[in-house]
Amino acid sequence: MLHIALVAPFFSEVMRHCVRCFAELPDTKLGLLTQEPDKVPHELRPRIDAVEKIGDPAQFQNLVDGGKRLQAHWGRIDRFEGYLEMLQVPIAEARDALRVAGTSAEVARNCRDKNRMKDVLRKAGLPVARQALVHGEADARAFVQQVSYPIVLKPIAGFGARNTQRVTDDASLQRALQALQPNAQQPAQAEEFVQGEEHTFEAVTIDGKVVWYSSTSYVPTPLQVLENAWMQYAVILPREQHPEHVRKFAPIQQRALQALGVRHGISHMEWFEKKDGSAMISEVGARPPGANIMPLLQAAHGADPWAAWARLMVHGRWEFPERRFGAGTVFLRAKGGGERVREVRGVEAMRQKLGPAVVDLKMPQPGQPRSSHYEGDGFVLVRHAETKGVVQALRTVLETVEIV
Repeated sequence: MLHIALVAPFFSEVMRHCVRCFAELPDTKLGLLTQEPDKVPHELRPRIDAVEKIGDPAQFQNLVDGGKRLQAHWGRIDRFEGYLEMLQVPIAEARDALRVAGTSAEVARNCRDKNRMKDVLRKAGLPVARQALVHGEADARAFVQQVSYPIVLKPIAGFGARNTQRVTDDASLQRALQALQPNAQQPAQAEEFVQGEEHTFEAVTIDGKVVWYSSTSYVPTPLQVLENAWMQYAVILPREQHPEHVRKFAPIQQRALQALGVRHGISHMEWFEKKDGSAMISEVGARPPGANIMPLLQAAHGADPWAAWARLMVHGRWEFPERRFGAGTVFLRAKGGGERVREVRGVEAMRQKLGPAVVDLKMPQPGQPRSSHYEGDGFVLVRHAETKGVVQALRTVLETVEIV
């Protein structure tokens, strides 16, 4: 019997599903560390052996204290897990403090601190953009002198392209510095701007060996979407699991995971394919991907990747069927002015055109605040037996559905 501590601070739809996947594993006892013990899903309570209330999980000592209570209850903890990007370091620190096997705090920091990550990868001889820590305007201007405009400024431990700024001249540099407010305690990351097609690389690693991988494409890039309010954003998972450009990049990706110390679990890498055919690593996350990639994998493979991840992290096995479809998602952003969504148009017409190709969708309610995130206000997820069918279906969505 394995004793599993799962960090579930809140119970969003994805978190509820994640808890369910761990709760349904055989030969385990599950304990939750949560800020919302009264919101544990009622239907899951019979499958959960213990629930411990914790304070802010970003403070690793709160996780340690909750873990010690579970250790007192069980006698030991065998796994200490959680999928949220912003909690990977405190979870790993708690894991180390409790002497539980798994990704160490050092490895977690390699994958969360963007400056440290690029230093590690560069020392390993891997292709990454030049970067520097920025504590204030002087550092930023020194970096511009080194690489010239354009550059990118972003939080050192951000995620999902939040607060990422492309800087093209002195005026936009001032705006970016004003937005990020870097200082000695909280520096920002400056990077040279890389042009190219942006892809992801999802990999499953067991005992330091990549045993499965997949890739998606961002169309356009998240940064372009953030800069242009009229752009919609799509993620495409091709029918062919290992197209040529992905096979060429795979050895680079595997060397990157080895350099960062990632030995077990699912990782999510973002990378650029440049016009000359070369590749450049953007970022690496030692956790399951966002951007609807997990639902895309489920639509394409006919199996739940969250359940497969839970099984991987607890029992050390990766069991996932072959891909049968291509899949794609388009994130829809409200058009026009105003701070709130006024209307959603064309959903039924889109359903009639696409029929069973539509796997899932989520639309905003009129009156709700507009999202400023690149994933927008709603999404549609489609699948098709061919990649070109996925692309055409996404075009149909964009031509038919409108949020204003």
